[in-house]
Amino acid sequence: FLEELRRVGKIDGILLSLHGAMSAEDEYDVEGALLEDIRKEWGWEIPISVAFDHHGNITNRIIKCVNALTAYHTEPHVDLLETGYKAAKILFATIRGEVKPVIRWRKLPMIAMGDLRVPEGPLGEFFKKAEEYEERDDVLSVSIFPENPYVDSPELGWSVVAVTDDDPELAQRIADELARGIWEKRHEFLPRKEPSPAEAVDLALKIEGGPVVLSDWSDATNSGAPGDSTAILIELLKRRDKLRGKALLTIVDPEAVEECVKAGVGKTVTLEVGGKIGTIWNRPVKVTGVVRRIADGKFVVEGPSMKGFVGDMGRTAVLEVGSINIVLCEKRAPGHDPALYRSVGLEPREAKIVVVKSPMSFRAAYEPFAKRIIIVHGPGAASPHLETFEYKNLRRPLFPLDPDADFKI
Repeated sequence: FLEELRRVGKIDGILLSLHGAMSAEDEYDVEGALLEDIRKEWGWEIPISVAFDHHGNITNRIIKCVNALTAYHTEPHVDLLETGYKAAKILFATIRGEVKPVIRWRKLPMIAMGDLRVPEGPLGEFFKKAEEYEERDDVLSVSIFPENPYVDSPELGWSVVAVTDDDPELAQRIADELARGIWEKRHEFLPRKEPSPAEAVDLALKIEGGPVVLSDWSDATNSGAPGDSTAILIELLKRRDKLRGKALLTIVDPEAVEECVKAGVGKTVTLEVGGKIGTIWNRPVKVTGVVRRIADGKFVVEGPSMKGFVGDMGRTAVLEVGSINIVLCEKRAPGHDPALYRSVGLEPREAKIVVVKSPMSFRAAYEPFAKRIIIVHGPGAASPHLETFEYKNLRRPLFPLDPDADFKI
């Protein structure tokens, strides 16, 4: 990226679209490091504006290096275009000398991961307040970051960031007000008691009609999980005689894909699927089925969340095990959109059970036609029950890992 930037020539400003929760083995704050490298080479006079996912983990380096930032105000994320437009609008106004953005923020000692839907969930009132502030001429952007709690970073935690037109006191007051309110309601953001994979499948089978959508939250590829959980598959296999209609699910398993490709379409194969990447939480399951399709695994997200994004599962095979259709793929891809299944000839609207590897974003596409949505409490690297993970780098105390954690401004 820096090489591409060097070839541009004269730069008036830089507009970036970043997630905010990227980490590497030797760098827990990849976006902060990127912004720092840009500043080292191009200096501090060029304005930088960034559009973030609100699951980004905002750090001191990020705040230090940007002139302005914005983030999504919805969950599921359906305001990508609006967020990018806002970041661009601030940048162009800054370049023209029409505004002088200043940033103030407040970090909260919490990483709760529960009902974060916006506007329906408990966070909705705070995003509404943020939007009310943004209606003021002197407020350029107000962003709330419930962040991605699966990043083992010493700076992990929720954030509120306010950008005003040359009014640092106002920016800090806004950030502090929202942060206090969020902290007071922190217990409302904890995960609920959800059914186990066995309970979820039993419940789905009792519901008349379909599709019943099961959110395999803990194995969500959108959240960084490996996507190879077999927990729900195991329960479907136990109840295959009771299944009236198709069940659709995806499993990332390059080895199983290779075996299906070698066998060919129409052939019957016996193989072990899943549980080879996330071995801490899952185990491979032996199945016998018919290879119904081999595909390149590419699909275009239909939206509304991430509409137009090109997903790439790598080589993909559809293995039909009775009424259970397992989409085996080489690589992880966004699991929230029906286009994933449609790309391999499976129609979610016509299925009895559809498993999605997504905690929230799937709602935007599936709610309009789902008979029922069930959040499943299964094992995996993206479980909302954060106490099940062994963090090594967090700064403690941190709610809810430390229930008595305190927050004062």
